[in-house]
Amino acid sequence: MLLGALVGTFFSFVLGLFNPQVVNKAGPDWLWGGGRDDVIRNLYFRPNGSFRRYGRVAMMLTLLGGAAALYSFLL
Repeated sequence: MLLGALVGTFFSFVLGLFNPQVVNKAGPDWLWGGGRDDVIRNLYFRPNGSFRRYGRVAMMLTLLGGAAALYSFLL
């Protein structure tokens, strides 16, 4: 059940990245361990929740690299 909640939260976050009606792309503050001052959050997002200049590209490359690493680890 916990895994389902984590997967659902992750996919909701990823879908929110591409929805133009969502203003705060970073999601709720509880999603990040340090809230608005979280180090990882600040790499991709501004304090108001919008992406930094290359934040969306960096986020997608990070997720793609993580998926590739998991795939190569499982083979």
